[in-house]
Amino acid sequence: MSRKKPDLPPPENHERWIVTYADMLTLLFALFVVLWSMSDTNPKKLLVVRTSLDRAFNVGVLSSSDGGSPIFENGGTLAPSITEIKAHDLSSISKMVGDFSSRNGVLNKIQVRSDADSITISLADNLVFDSGSAALKPGAQVVLDEVARIIGALPNQVRVEGHTDNVPVNSPDFATNWELSAQRAVTVLRFLSERGGLKPGRLFAADFADTKPVADNSTAEGRALNRRADIVIVYPTQEELERALAASGSRKTK
Repeated sequence: MSRKKPDLPPPENHERWIVTYADMLTLLFALFVVLWSMSDTNPKKLLVVRTSLDRAFNVGVLSSSDGGSPIFENGGTLAPSITEIKAHDLSSISKMVGDFSSRNGVLNKIQVRSDADSITISLADNLVFDSGSAALKPGAQVVLDEVARIIGALPNQVRVEGHTDNVPVNSPDFATNWELSAQRAVTVLRFLSERGGLKPGRLFAADFADTKPVADNSTAEGRALNRRADIVIVYPTQEELERALAASGSRKTK
């Protein structure tokens, strides 16, 4: 009586490691996707990507907001924080203005400041205008070209303001400082649009004469600071931004 030979053990599968390796790669990929989706390293890009933000910026909102952290809404859409966007822009603008001022020998003649709803690039009047004149002086074009380049990539509305000191204007072309500040604002606005390439719909002018001083008009130094042209980059409130995002989301679901 013959005996049946025992079955040979199946050959060892030397490729089983591929399954484990593939599982590990899948888990790592999922982890990094989640981390990326939760990050907000460049809120400015999030703002530009969303076309609905154009509507938010075009309303010219002037009220303030404390912003806050980014939030999720509309089924997971990340709404950027206006506060963080403005802080990012302020850092970038300040650096570019500082570099330009150093290269061109105009330190202390271009100031950058931030308010609750805006960033302002302030130009000393003797940098762009002669006394009592609303015509751009030689060399002003270089400064305004740089300003146009700096703000050209932003989607914001821009308010161009004319300011004077409290000394009555001494020019046959302008009855008061109101007319002088208004014409100066329009001159800068037209340059930014016609030569700087900014869309006219983003720009509007405002004249304040001597009603909004930033220094004491009783001193020559203070009056020099008050005579200025301000290019104001306007930001919407966080609430306005979120309403625009919500409106955009509701239109996409219809």
